[in-house]
Parts: sequence; structure tokens; C-alpha cells
Amino acid sequence: MKLALLFLGVCLAQAALNPEDLREKVFEQQREYLYKYEGDVKSGIPQTSDKYSGMKIEAEVRLQFKTDKDVLMRLEKIKFKSLRGELESPEERELRRLTKDSKEEKIPEQRLHHAFQQEFQSSSEFELSRESESEERLPREEQERRQREDQERREQKPKKSSREEESKSQWEPSREVEEEVEETEKNMAELRRHLEKTIKVRYEKGNVTKIEAQKDEPQESVNIKRGIWNMLQLTMDPKNVETLDKDSKDKSKSNRAYDKSTEKLFRIMEQDVSGLCETQYDIRESRLQQNLREVTKTKDYQNCRQKVEKLHSLVSAKKIESERKDRKEDKLESSSVSRLLVVTDKLRSDKFLIQESETRSQHVYQPYSKEGGEVITFSKQTLKLKEAKQVSEQMPEPREPELKGNLSFVFQKPEYKQPREEPREEKTQEKKEKIERLSKEISKEMKHSVSQEAPRKFVELVKELRQLSEEQMKKILKELITKPLNQGEQRKQRLTDEQVQEKNQTRKVLLDAVSLVGKREALRAVRELMELKKISESEVEMLLTGLSLSIQPCPSTTREMLEIAQSERSQESKQIRKSAWLSLGTMIHGMISQQKEGQMQKKRPQDQDQIEQIKREYSQELLKGIEEEKPEEEKLIFLRAIKNAGLEQTVDRLQEIISGKDSESNTKEIRVQAIDALSRVAKKLPNKVRQIALRVFQNPEKSESERIRAYELMMKTKPTLSFIELIAQSTQRETSNQVGQYVYTDLKSRSECKMPSCKKMSKLCKIALRLCKPFNKGIQYSESRKWQMVDEDLDMGVSLDLKSISNKKSIFPKDVRAQLRLNTLGYDIKLLEIAGRAEGLQSMIDSLFFKKQEEKKSVFDYMMKKTRENSEEYRKSKDQKQKTVAEIEIGKVRNSLPIQTLRDEEEPRLSLSTSWSDNEVSFQEWNKEDLKKMVREGKLPMSDLEEQLRKGLKHQLTKTTFLFEASRQIPTTLGLPLHLNLTSVLIVKSKSEGKLEVTPKMFREDRREDVRKIESELQSNQTIVLYTTGKMTVESRVLKSGVAINVTLNTTLPVSGKLSMDMESQKYKWTMETPQQERELVTLKSTPFVYTEQKQTRKDREGRKVEVSRRQEILIKGKKIQKQPTEYNSTFGREEFGVEFRLNSSMVSRLSKEKRSPFQPLTGPVELRLSAKPGQNKPEKVEVELELTKSRPSSSERFVCLNSEKTREDNRYEIKISAKHEQQDREMRIKITDSEEKFEEDSRRRQLDSRDRNIPKRFLARGVQEQEPLVSEESRDMYEQGRKQHLRRTFAVQIDRTRLPRESEEFKACINMEFEYPAYKDYSLIQDRVQKANIEAKWGRDCSGNDKKMQLKAKFQKSVEQRRQERKEEAMYKKAPKNSKPLFESEQDFESLYETLREVLTFGESSSSRSSQEEKKSEQEEKKEYFSQTHSDKKREIRENVFRKCLQDRKEGLKFSRSCLKAIEQRSQLRELDIEIEHKNLPTWMKQLVSDLHKDIQHRNYERTSIKDVDVRNEENKLRLRLTVDKDAKEMNITIKTPREESNITRISLEQPKLKFNLQKLLRTELPMQKDLSIPFPLRFPSTKYSMIEEYQNRLMNKQYWPYCKVESNDKIRTFDDVEYKYKLSKCDHILAKDASPEEKFMVLISKKSEQKPENVLKVFLEGKKVELQMRSREESERRRQQSGEKWSSQEEEEHKHSEMEITVDGRQVEVQPEQSLQIRKDQNDRNSEVLFTIKRSGKMVKIISEKLGLKVKHDLHQTWVKVSNSFRSKMAGLCGNFDGEQTDEYSGPSQEVYNHHQMFALSYQVPSKQCETEGKKLPLMRNVMISRKNENDKDETCFSKTPVPQCPEGSRKVKSVKQQVEFHCLYTNLESTKKMLKLYKTKPLDKMMSKKTDRVQEIEAELECREQ
Repeated sequence: MKLALLFLGVCLAQAALNPEDLREKVFEQQREYLYKYEGDVKSGIPQTSDKYSGMKIEAEVRLQFKTDKDVLMRLEKIKFKSLRGELESPEERELRRLTKDSKEEKIPEQRLHHAFQQEFQSSSEFELSRESESEERLPREEQERRQREDQERREQKPKKSSREEESKSQWEPSREVEEEVEETEKNMAELRRHLEKTIKVRYEKGNVTKIEAQKDEPQESVNIKRGIWNMLQLTMDPKNVETLDKDSKDKSKSNRAYDKSTEKLFRIMEQDVSGLCETQYDIRESRLQQNLREVTKTKDYQNCRQKVEKLHSLVSAKKIESERKDRKEDKLESSSVSRLLVVTDKLRSDKFLIQESETRSQHVYQPYSKEGGEVITFSKQTLKLKEAKQVSEQMPEPREPELKGNLSFVFQKPEYKQPREEPREEKTQEKKEKIERLSKEISKEMKHSVSQEAPRKFVELVKELRQLSEEQMKKILKELITKPLNQGEQRKQRLTDEQVQEKNQTRKVLLDAVSLVGKREALRAVRELMELKKISESEVEMLLTGLSLSIQPCPSTTREMLEIAQSERSQESKQIRKSAWLSLGTMIHGMISQQKEGQMQKKRPQDQDQIEQIKREYSQELLKGIEEEKPEEEKLIFLRAIKNAGLEQTVDRLQEIISGKDSESNTKEIRVQAIDALSRVAKKLPNKVRQIALRVFQNPEKSESERIRAYELMMKTKPTLSFIELIAQSTQRETSNQVGQYVYTDLKSRSECKMPSCKKMSKLCKIALRLCKPFNKGIQYSESRKWQMVDEDLDMGVSLDLKSISNKKSIFPKDVRAQLRLNTLGYDIKLLEIAGRAEGLQSMIDSLFFKKQEEKKSVFDYMMKKTRENSEEYRKSKDQKQKTVAEIEIGKVRNSLPIQTLRDEEEPRLSLSTSWSDNEVSFQEWNKEDLKKMVREGKLPMSDLEEQLRKGLKHQLTKTTFLFEASRQIPTTLGLPLHLNLTSVLIVKSKSEGKLEVTPKMFREDRREDVRKIESELQSNQTIVLYTTGKMTVESRVLKSGVAINVTLNTTLPVSGKLSMDMESQKYKWTMETPQQERELVTLKSTPFVYTEQKQTRKDREGRKVEVSRRQEILIKGKKIQKQPTEYNSTFGREEFGVEFRLNSSMVSRLSKEKRSPFQPLTGPVELRLSAKPGQNKPEKVEVELELTKSRPSSSERFVCLNSEKTREDNRYEIKISAKHEQQDREMRIKITDSEEKFEEDSRRRQLDSRDRNIPKRFLARGVQEQEPLVSEESRDMYEQGRKQHLRRTFAVQIDRTRLPRESEEFKACINMEFEYPAYKDYSLIQDRVQKANIEAKWGRDCSGNDKKMQLKAKFQKSVEQRRQERKEEAMYKKAPKNSKPLFESEQDFESLYETLREVLTFGESSSSRSSQEEKKSEQEEKKEYFSQTHSDKKREIRENVFRKCLQDRKEGLKFSRSCLKAIEQRSQLRELDIEIEHKNLPTWMKQLVSDLHKDIQHRNYERTSIKDVDVRNEENKLRLRLTVDKDAKEMNITIKTPREESNITRISLEQPKLKFNLQKLLRTELPMQKDLSIPFPLRFPSTKYSMIEEYQNRLMNKQYWPYCKVESNDKIRTFDDVEYKYKLSKCDHILAKDASPEEKFMVLISKKSEQKPENVLKVFLEGKKVELQMRSREESERRRQQSGEKWSSQEEEEHKHSEMEITVDGRQVEVQPEQSLQIRKDQNDRNSEVLFTIKRSGKMVKIISEKLGLKVKHDLHQTWVKVSNSFRSKMAGLCGNFDGEQTDEYSGPSQEVYNHHQMFALSYQVPSKQCETEGKKLPLMRNVMISRKNENDKDETCFSKTPVPQCPEGSRKVKSVKQQVEFHCLYTNLESTKKMLKLYKTKPLDKMMSKKTDRVQEIEAELECREQ
């Protein structure tokens, strides 16, 4: 029984699964299926507006299955429609819901669904299965009955009237307009013809593997069919190995449970229109029908193995990496979801039938932040099965079938868009007329001012040129581009100047357009024009550069550029040759570079073998130019071309030049350029390039330029963290300050980078920076700085990198580069780089900058000076001139100790280069031969130019170019391409006309007198127009639709006027003309819109059929964000100036509620206009007059002495501004008086501030009785006298203005500013000085103060905390044991001192025998005020007490030791600023501004602000501020007191302070005019030692603005480069400092009169004079002391504190009284003679100051200071060092030999003379040591030491010696040169031995002291 039932069940099952029943439900061969297809695409900005545009495709799709796998497809009834419309607003939707009737309710809600209204993936059901669950439960017969009734009702439904249709349309959610493309249109007919062709598809298991079509069918129509097959692409049963969800540990090939399941969820990589991308499948059983499956496919386009995309850009750009490591940031994101109803066969998984398919996709482009709007393109496709039947008529297979590919989209090749036809003559003539017409129209649009239509027409002109064939291009350009007309041709053709100018302008516009065509045809046409010489060299350069950037590089175009570079015309012209080779390099790189994901690159060959062959071929061509025999100029051209090309095959040859066998034979400039040439190869071969660069970077013998460029090259290889840490660690051992500072500043700037493109590198550099040695040497050293602006709202950033490489010879850099980088739209663009390099020009630059104003001369004077000095007459007159005493003595020193003259060994060279988009596009170089005429001969062709300027010179420049041009194409699911285009046109027009007349002539070579008068006229109009258009378009042959935005920025600056300068009377007058009509100065207009464009054929007037584009646009007004735009209208200056300035703006804000938020272009229209027009009573001109008068005291004394009594010096300025008119004269007079006077005031007796009543007086001011410790009475008197001297600087400004029409009276304003500060720098430890400022402003009716008034009193002084710290240090010293050591030799010494101090400073019981409790309490309170509580704090304070260390040094006679200088600097700081502001009758806007500023400061520092506003009753109309900085000047505290509030803000950073500019409230506008700006320099307060300007100078140059050398009384010498060594001077003269340049401007000698006495003798030679400072003899001093009645203490006599100084000038004794000065003139008998230098005396210190030379020498017999300006950098010699900024070669001798020991170095500058050899002493001679040896080949060699070694002369013995390791250079003994050196080495040091190689190192005994035997 059971067996029978089982058999019955099997039979029933077989009957149910009969294949005959399933034949209609699965795809079968020889059957035909008819589908209804609809596809539409719509684009808009849904966040901003409901308006959209789009297109729609309707067709019937017929499929015939020839076999199970081969399918024929044909489209029928094809229609194309354009769509435009607007969705209903939320208000309309709500109104419709409230007023709809019952009939309307029956309309299914799904009919109203739209892509802009519903969430993209919110619905999980299909439109075809919208029946409810209750309907599903009905019997099947009832369901069929209802469906039949509905069908009958729809068929019988009468047609509605037009009125009913109109009434219903108002409730339609989308007021949409559909326009069908007419079938008669040529393009539509052509497209229909192709779409109706049959294609053959291989369809295996639901996957399309290949597509065959007719050979003549373009990919455009095949792609549309791909879009339909994309809906039929289906994977029902993937293999387990194909899924992406397989577990890593699962080794099985199948999953039975998974295979038997009817519902599946899996991920696979599936081919579709967009490529091979990840696809998520969700297969479920349907509840509607048995064997029916619901399939949902979701695409992830971020994970694709193959992605179809087309990119092109005029500039190279790289996609910015996202924070996620697995993907990059993409501003254009796509997504797609497909839903299918599939009937399946349970027995066979590959048998199914697709009943219905729906695909929805969206492409979202978000250029800015999310709030700024998204441009979205939605697409929707539906495919519904209408009929399935047996094949009745076979479709024909494709004729001449051709494989078109698989399902992936294929971009249409350009030649297929328009069938290639032979150009007809009339077609060419038509093109020519159109191009000529556009060129002329653009020229006219730019004649007077640039109109808004000019950029748009220029884009159209470039498009027209790009459509020309090669024959058309050549013919048209030959006819339109002719040579510029000369005057003869102009007269012959009878053309006016205006007509000639118009023709030239039209020609210029056409040339600019040709340079942007970017096609091979244009390149060939340019070559032909170049050979015919119809275009100039500069025009050829412009065309080749533009074409190389815009062209699509391929082997043929690159070969064409190579032929141009090798052409005869190129060889004749250096300018063309440079441009051609640079352009060739650019094209090679664009052709061979790999196209990475998201990187905008040019086309490249697909065959890898072809690419390698191309690389080898072009690398050989480029390497020919850098062969060894080639001249240097040619090598530089080819190295730059190699840099642009970036070929790996050139690396080995470049390595030979950089550090290989050819490195020595090439110049430094060649090696530097070779390192740069590896820039593009660095990312391709990072390891190899890194090794090459690291070898150079680690070689200290290489120049700074080579090492720094090598470092930059390593950073371009994308180094790892470990490698960056290796570089950072190397700075710990770095010997070059130039290289060290550059590496440190570059790593620091990279670590602080906030640009989106450098976030990864920033993190690495932050880590590596911890290992880097900080180099903060100053701006005179090489450095890398970055300025950046990043806007997170716009997701954009711009940075400017400034890189400078300096050298030892000048503080001015020799290599400067500025790099502009832009991060926008998700791409990193290296936009522009400008580089300049100068070699051998430092002397000229220094001579132009490091001089006083009256000594400065122009570069022409410098050149003429060179001419005169080289003349024979100049040399003869110089030889015949009678020598002075100084010159005779200098000659003796020069003969006794010759010092090598430091000349600029580098040849003069200057180069400038420009790089655009990381491609070097131009460079200009002037070498020695080019500069010889200017520098050596002093001749310049300037006289002709001056004559032209006198008569009048006109200049006009117009340039039109593409700033950006980029496009990106991706496919849509419809098979139509989606274009994303950005085009930016820049038009620059400069028109100037002017005259200039200088009396006497400026460029006369024989000019000797100064300029007396300058008259100039100028009429100028500068215009810049930037037109940018961006589009997101879906394009077909017949229709275009999408979203676009046009942005136009037009700026115009008209300037017209006259300038007259009378130098003798110091009167200056500027006359400016006013506008005669309204002018728009700035115009910004941004318009977003949606549009459709249809190509149509129309007949012109002559009856010819022409193709035109019908474009319809809908403006996006942004009403969804803001109902009404924010508008601002303001005018000013109408009555005041007679010129009305008007500012109008209209914008849609990003957020409707935040009107002040930044505007975004996509939110809606933006318009900003700033215009100027004539106002009320407009004056014809405005005159500004300036007159300067000075009043100075005169003196007729022979020696001008400035005493310490009151002196005054006044400067008066008067400015008159007048604008005259018949009815109203406007006049304003501004009188400025600047005066300075000296007065005496003791700051310790000043009146204290009332606010400090609760603070002990000792913390507010020093007592009068407190004196400077451990100095003599004379020094104390000097300090007392100096601290009383103050200067008062007064500025008085008076403004008188005539009344305006609406005013009842005239306006007056008076501003008085007084500044009081110390007259002299304070070098005392006990000081208490202040700096004051008092500013009083009165304005209104008069200056009496009865109207508006404001007074500001400011005072810089020491803070209470600072005074408390000083007291603590002094108390710590006083109460410490007197026998304590100055420094702690061990920790035990410190603990012993600390225990002693603790007994004295105990806070509990007092160690003294005080009996009174009040005394104990007072003592405890005093100690608590002075001393810290903890042991660690006390220990730190004792160690850091530089005051105590200074006093210990003073006990040893070191008055200005390092500790003392540090203590003086600390105690001279003024860390507190008190400000008191009192006001009266201030205007409301000013009060509001101050209130807003106060609140803004509190809000910005909210967490650090404390406010007290209870029971606060401060003075009315007063505002008080107190600013206090900490010890390190890194943070600041602020106290603000208003009448009702007290605020305290703590810890405000001073290192990188920020300023907030908020012009919204000031201008009372809602425009976004606020910006935070970081100040690159920290804030600093002045001190009593340095002014605020000097503080910043020290900050910028690390206290090297006035570098100094110092000789101390303890025999310590500190060099200019801060190297300290010890050397005991003798009676011999030593060269302390000397100008070793050819000019030999000064020399300082130092010696001792007696070696047993500490006094030094100083001799200064400058300006042909000799000044000698030495101690006066004791007899003379005693006689003078008795005459003056002075009393000396015995201690002072013993310590020689009052040794008098004797001053002689050229052997004649002069007297300079204390605190007086003496001016030494060229002719002392002529008081009007030039002042050479000044001798000043302050106490016992004598100063010699030469402002002209930048030299200051101070001497007090025991200590000597020498200060020089930076113009002497690398020009010094002597004990003070060479002043080159480096410390490694500080011990450089007279012949530039470098010593290892300071003693030998000092002896080398000892001047041999008989006065040294006293008491049997002999002077060691500096000679090279000679040794003989045999080498490894057993040949005799003679070796000489590379540096001289002190040796005792013959007949003497050594007394003191030291052993040193000395380097030797060896030569064969039998050489003639060796024999000559054997004769010379005993008589004088050998020359140029330091440059020889080292052959051996041997220990040699240096004999330092000698005596007679």
C-alpha cells in the first residue's frame, strides 16, 4: 500500500513539472519575446531646487533565441523625448492631500512616485506587484475576473477634454514637459537607422559574454542596446568559488544547503555597463506566483576590478587619497539597484524567464560639503514582457558582423561621431568665415573693456578649430594668420592705426585659440607657419607650450614635436629650441605615464612593448644633448626636457653626472639640474632614486644646493616612516647650518600641513620631527615655509610653499622657489611654480641694499663704477695719489701677513623658470657673457627707452587662455555617457599710456648730480576676466540634458592721473582724474541652471541646410533653501567725494536660517557688483599735495659734539587734498609734526598706579638707594646717568575738512601721540625703567575736547611676578654662604649649599635670635613671598639663578660674561602692558564695535575666561586693560575692566596668534565678510635693551641682525659665528677682524702693550684713517687726575678700573668727553664735508661707528666688541672668524686653510714684527711641513702639510708645543713642480694646498713658543 502511494506521488509530481507547461515560462530556443522598454534620465540639484531636465527613450525590444545561448535583438518603435519640469513643492503636496476627492484617492500612490521624491532604495516591492496582501488571499478566479474588469474599464474610458487635462495637471507632482524628437531630423534618422539594426548576443546562464553587430554600426547605438541587456544580466546560481562571501577556511567547492535553497544572498563580481564590479544579490520567492523569484541586485562601484571611465585634463591632477586606505576620495559617486521578476525552472537553474526588470541608478556629484548642494543624475529603466511566442519570422543576422566587445560600455571614438568626408571647398570656406567672424567678434568685445560674452565666444572658437581636419586647419590658418603689418604696408593698404590695431588683436586672439586646440592637425599647421616665418619666435614658443599641454599625446604627435625640435628653424633660434624640447618632454610624459585610478592623464599606447620601444627611442634622443662634449647651455636645456619626460632609462646617465665619474667635470649648476631631472622618476623607481639622492645628501663636501635638492628628491619618493626618521636623525650630526635648517623647517611645515592631500605625510613628519635637531638660525639661512588656507565648508584648500637656499656669502638667498598648490573637487593640483636662481651676484646685491639711504645708488651707478675702475686712467690716478698714514701701515701689514682676498669665484649667472601643472614650460637664463655688458662694461640700452618715455609710451597686452579644462566620462545604465566638464577661461587685458621725464636724465652714464624733478603721466586700465563653466551632462547624438553653472568674475582697475615730484623743495603732487561715467569695478555672477539641447537642421537665408542647436534652460533659484535671496545694497562717497561707489549683492545662503554662512555656487544665483559713477557735484580731478619741511640744529664747530642736554629735531609734513567744483569745493588739510627731544627722568621716582595699592611697594618699583652690585663708582655713576636719559617722540596730526552738503559746520580732528622710552640701552642688573605712550584724539566741531574725545595711556613695565622673581634671586644670593662656590662641581656641592640655605631660609623657627613675634611673622611672610615651598622647586631655582652666576663672574673681573648678558636680558624684559582708555561722546557705532570686540574675545577664549560682574563699580567712560606675558613670551594673561564688569583671560598663545577680520558689523552687512588669519610671527613686547623692532629683528635672524665678535678680559674670544675659544694676546699685533674682499674697507688690529697687564691696544683702519685706542701713560694720567681733582680708591687703582684711554686719529690725539661724540669728516676743515665715521664715549667705553660701512667697534681697554652688518658675510678674516654662518670651518687661516686647533689658528693671524721679539722671545713661523717617503711602488715622494704649522725659526728652540694630527698631500719628488715647492715652503706658506686631496695623516708637533738658543 505504501509503495503504491509513493508511486502515485511521483507520477503526480512529474505531471506537475511537465516541460510543456514550462515552455512559456523560461527562455527557449526558436522562441520570440517582445518587451516594452522605457528609460529616462533626469538631472538637477534636489537640495536646492525641484527643477530638472532630462531625456527619455521608448522602444519595443524583440528577442529571438536561435539557440539556448545565441540571441538576436532588435529595437522597434524608437522614440527620443526631452524632459523639463519642476516637482511639486511640499505646500502644494499638502494642499492636494487636503482637497483630493474620492476618485483621486483611487489612483494608486505608486503612479505619483518619482526619482526626486522617494528614497532610492526605500521600496522593497515592485511596481508590478503593488497588490495588497488581502488581494493575494482571494481565489485565483476572482483575481482574474477583477483584472479583466479593470482592463475593460480602461479601454472603454472616454478621452478627457483639454480643460480636464489642464485641471488634472495642476495636481501632477511633476509639471513636466515632454518634447519628442522629430523623426525627420537628420541625426535622429541616422541614430534610428543604427538602433534598428540587429545585434547578436552570446547569453550564457544569464550573462552576456560577447556582442556582435554590423561593422558600420557605431558604439553609440550598441551602448544603448548594452543598457537594455544590462537589465537582463542575471546570475541565479553562482559557483561557490565565485562568491565573495566564502569563508577563508572553507575548502569545499560546493555548499549543498546553499545550492538547494530557493532564497539566496551572495556577492559576486559581475560584468555590467560600468565594468566588472561587486554585485550583491538577494533572491527570494514571490508570494504572487509559484516558481516566481524576486531578485534584487545592488552594485558597489567603489569595488571594481575593471571600471569604465574616461579622463582628460589640461593640467595634471591627482586624486586625493581618502582617510581609508582601501579607497580614494571621489566627488562623483554612483549607485545602482535592479529588481527583477524571474520565472525559474526548479530542475535547471540556468532555465528562467525574466518577466519584468527595473533598474534605478543615481550619480551624485558633491564638489563641496554636503550643505553646499549635490548635483544628482537619476536614471530609471523598466522592461516589461508583453508577448512570448514561437518564432514566425526569422530576424536577419548582422551583415559583415564585427565583435563589439562584451557588456561593458565602450566610448565612441571621435571619428565615428561624424563620418569622415573629404573636405569640400565650400565647407572649408564656411568654416573659415565662421572662425574669422568669431575672432573679430571677440576682438571687438575686448576693444574697450572685456564683455561677458568674450569668454563664451572664445570657448566656441576653440571648439570650431578642434573640428577642423588637417587640410582645413592649414588652409584657414595660412589665410588668417599673416605677418604683423609694418608702417610701409600700413600706408600701402591705407589703413588707420585703429584698423591695424584691430587686425593685430584679431590675429592675437586666433593664435591664443590655436594654442589650446590640442590636436595633431594644429601642431602640423603651426610647424608649417613656423617654417614660413609667419609667426615670431615668442609666438612659436607660446603655441608649442600651449599645444604640448592641451594635446592628446600619441606616438605620431610626439614624433611631430621631435621633428620640430630638430628642425632648421629650431636650430637657428635658441628660444624656439628651448620651447620645443621642453614641450617634447611634456608630451613624452603624457604619452607613457600610467593612468592610475582617478588620475587625470593623457592617452597612452596600450601595447607594453610599444611603450618600452618609445621610451628607449626618446631617451636616446634626450641623452644626446647631455653628452660630455656638449656645451653647458645645451646640457641645461636637455636636462630640463628630461625632467619633463620622466624616463627611467635616463637614470644611469644622470647618476654619472650627479655623483659618478662625470660629476667633477660638470659644473655645480649642471649637477643641481640633474638632481631635479629625477623628480618624475622618483615615484617610478623610488629605491634607486633614494640611493642616489642619499649619497649626495650625506656628503658634507657637496654644496648646499645639491644636498638640499637631494633631500627634496628623497621626499618625492613617498618615503616610509623609518626613512624619514633616518633623515631627521641625521640632523643631529649635521655640520651645515644651511642644510640642517632647511631639513628642519621643511619637516616642520609638512607636519603642520592641513591640506587634504598631505594628511598622510603630515602624520609621518610629526613622528619623525621628534628625532630632528631644531635649527632656528634665522631667515638668513635656507628654509622652507608654507602658507595655507583651507576651507572645510567648501572642502578646498590652497597653499603657497616658499623655499629658499642661501649660501655663506650673503643673507640673500641664491635659489628661491614659490609653489602654488590647489586642492579642489577632490583633486590635488600643482598649479604653478616660479623659480629663480642667482650665482655670483651677491656682491652687487649687497652693495645695493646694505647702505644708508643717502649712500644707496641704483644698479646703473654700480655698473658705471665698474667701468671707471677698469679704465687705465683710474688706475694711474690711484697710483699717483699720496698715501696716508693709514695706507702706509696697512701696506706693511699686508706685506708681513698676506691674506687671501675673498673673491666671488662663481661666474655670474641668473635664471628664471616657470612650471605649470608640474611641467616646466619656460626658462630664461643669463650667463656670464650675457651679464658682461651690464656688469663689467656698465652699458645699458636705456637712453632710447628714456627718450620714448619722455615723448610718451603706449603699451597694450591681451592674453586669453584656458586656466582649467578637465572632463570625466562614465557610463549610465541606459548606455548613455555622463559627462562632467569644467572649463575656465582667463582673459587679461592691460592697457597703459604714460609719460616720464626726469631732470637730469636718469640713465646718462656721465650723470653726477642727484635727480631734481620728476614729471609723470599715466592712463591705465587693467582688466581681468575669469569665466568658469561646469556641466554634468547626459549626451546622445540627438539630445543633451543636464545641470550647468556659469561663473563670471570681471575686475577692472582704471587709473588716470599725474605725478609731480620736486626733490629740491620736497614737494610732491598727485593729480587723479575722476570717472566721467559709471564703471563696474568688480562683477561676480554665478548662475546654476538645468537645460536640454537638441540638434536640429534648419535652412539659412540662402536655402542651405545648416545644423543648429536648440537649447532651453531653466534657472535654479534655490527656493527650497531660501524663499528670497539675501540682498545687500549700499552706497557711499556720493556727497563726500563726489564719486558714488555702489555695492550690490544678491545670494542664496547655504542654510536658510544662517544668513551669514558662506555662500555656495550650487545653492542658487549669486551676483555681486561694485561700481563707481559720478556723484553730487563731481570734481573733474582730485589733487593730493605733500610738502615736507625739516628743522634741525646747526653747528659751526670743527668737531661736531652732541651733548646730553635737551635736543630737539622736528619734521613737518603737510598734505592737502582738494577736489574742486563750481558749486562745491572739497578740501582737506592734514598737518603732521614729528619731533624728538631728550629729557631726564628717574623712573624710580615715578608715581605708582592706583590699581596696585594692595601690592607691596618693593614689587612695584625699585628703591632709589638700590645700587648696581660689584661695579665701580664710575660705572654706577654711568648707569645712573644713563637710566635718567629718556627720549620723547611726539606725533601731532591735525585734520581740517570743509563741510559737506548735509553738515552744518566744518570738521576738525587733532591727534597727539607721545612716546617715551629710554635713550640708551640698559646693561645694569638693577633696573626699573618703563616705556610710555599717550594718545589723545579730539574731533568734531573743534579740537577743544568739548565734542568727541578719546585718550589712551599705555605703559610697558615689569610685571609683579617678574619683580618678585628678581627679589627672590637677590635674596638667595645675599643669604647664601659667602664661601659657596660659583658653580657646583658635583651633586654633593649642591646639596651642601642647599642645606646651608635651608637653615637660613627655614619657614618654621628662625635661625636668628629675634625675640619679637612680629619680626618672626614678618620674616615668614617675606620668605613666602620670595621662596618656593618644595625641595625640587628650590633646587631648580638655585641652578637657574643666573643673577648669582653673574655676580660670581663680576668678582673675577668679567663684567659682561655670558651669565651676565643672560641675566641683563632677562631683567630688561618688560612683560606687562597697562592700557587705560578714557572716552567722551563717542558715536554709537564705535561703542558697538568696542562692545562686539570685547564679547568676541570672551567667546573665543570661553574656557579660559572668568568674569566678575557683581558689585563692580568702576569709573564711568573708562576701559582698563592689563596684558602680562610669561617668562618665555609664549602665553599671555589679559585683565579687562569696564564700568560694570571685570574679565580675566588666561593663557592666550603668542606663538601663532590669530586675528579675526569681521567686516560684517563694520559695514553693517550680512555678506560673509569674516575671516580668521594666523599671524606667522609671534607677538613680542619691547625691553629696555631692545626696542620692539629690534626684538623682531632678533627673532627673525636669531640675534644675528648685528653679529658681533668679542674679546674678553679673561682671554676668551667669541667669533661672529658664536664659537668661543681661549687665546692669550701678546705684544704682537693680531688681525682681529678684516674685510678680506677686494675693497678692504676696514681692518682691526689688537695687541697688548705689556703682557703682564690686562689692557689691550686697539687699532682701527677705515676710510683711509687710523684710529688707535690705548691706555694713557701713568704720568699723564696722574697729572690729569690732579688737575680734575678726582679721588680714586686703592682697590680701583689695583684693579685698573680707572685706566684712562688715549684716542689718536692718524697719530694726532683727540679729546672726546664722556657722553659726547666726535664726527670724523673727509675734510676736517670743511663742516659740510662727508662724515666718515663717529667716535663716541660712554663712561670709559669708546665706540667707533661707521653707518656707511655698517661697522661698530667698542673698546674699554679690557674688552673689545666688533659689530658688522650682514653685507660682510663670508668676507671676513682674523681672530673673529670668517663670518660665513657655519662653525665647522671657523678656524680658517689667512690662506683659507682650516686648522684643527684654535691655538694654531690664532697664531696664523699674528703679524710678524720686531716688537714681538723681546726678552729673547722668537716668533714661530707658519710654514708647511715637508716629509719624504717611498710609496707602495717604491718611488720617492715628497709630502707637504695641507695647513701651515708653527715652527721655530733657525737659531731658536721651542718652549711650548702641542701635537696635532695633520693632513699631507704627496707628490713625486722628481717633478718640476715639487722642486719649486721645496724651495718655497721654507719661506712662506704654500698656496691652495687645502684644495688638494689627502694622501696621508701624521702626527706633527706644533711649536707654539720659541726662545733664542
